[in-house]
Amino acid sequence: MPDHLLQELGFPDWQDVSGKASIAGLYPAGQRCGLYVLGFADGERYAGQAVDVTKRYLQHRKTYADLTGITFKAVPRDDLDAQEQRCIHSLEAGGMLLRNFTHMSVVRGGRPFDEVVTSQEQQTWAQGEAELQDDPPHVHDESLRRRQRRKFDQFMTLPHAHDALVLLGLYLQATVPFPRRTEQAFWTVTCLPYGPGREATLYCRVNLNMQETFSIYGHQSGLEVSIHLAVSPLAEHLGSDWQAQLEEGEYEVTGHRYQPGGHDQTEVRAFGKDHAAFLISAGPTTRAMALLNLRLMRRGATYWPGSHHPQLADAAMEALELALPSMGLEQGGNHEGASP
Repeated sequence: MPDHLLQELGFPDWQDVSGKASIAGLYPAGQRCGLYVLGFADGERYAGQAVDVTKRYLQHRKTYADLTGITFKAVPRDDLDAQEQRCIHSLEAGGMLLRNFTHMSVVRGGRPFDEVVTSQEQQTWAQGEAELQDDPPHVHDESLRRRQRRKFDQFMTLPHAHDALVLLGLYLQATVPFPRRTEQAFWTVTCLPYGPGREATLYCRVNLNMQETFSIYGHQSGLEVSIHLAVSPLAEHLGSDWQAQLEEGEYEVTGHRYQPGGHDQTEVRAFGKDHAAFLISAGPTTRAMALLNLRLMRRGATYWPGSHHPQLADAAMEALELALPSMGLEQGGNHEGASP
């Protein structure tokens, strides 16, 4: 277990708390605000923050019967949020097995997503198995379709609507596990969420769990695409200079990330249909998108099912099917190696 990471982050030696009902004697009053890491009998850890670590310990003791150790360092109250996030990101990146949920890139254990896409199907999909069969379209909410009809008609009048549909379809097919089966429950796409703009228009946006992962913007000169993806597959397949390689291809790497996806992510922007299509369908970047998406779907269902636009999803899949022969791509994408 890489507990040396704790020392590097300034945590002292472990305190044995096996069977202890209270740790009030370990930490004097007035010195109890800070970060702590719990140790469990199976070697796993949990990192958190507390204004009073002795009171937080009592809550954890009720939850975890196998709690065996604690290490704590004082942190000013105003710095708790930022330091907790950095701590969790550092420990996870260093290989420590954490029981945390918030701030984590990978959520372990059984999840509701497993009831929709089995663990075996997830593994096979992550390995790039092209023979897997998705479900047929299944969002038959006529009330939702009726409410969304006007926006879809408005979308289709935009100058780059067809190219946007192809890119959306390519992204869904290449990077979202079983997109038809998981549609609306684990991912949604919104249509013109802010309406047409004077200089730029947000055509559509894909959301998984509590995070946006894919957005298409329309400008007078063409399309711009924003994609969030995992960093680790890029470093593994392209090397430590992965960012320089992407930038040589005239992609913009912003470093932006959202909390639900954890530390292992960044945002990449592409400019123009062909530029974006290559990014979505090029092996290493496809795997990086697929990995982040699978992780987010394992975190839980989408938070905005009522904002889903089924007509847009249907049209995107149809546009992709018609465009594939001329694009020289295989349906399903290449995301081999995207296991979380």
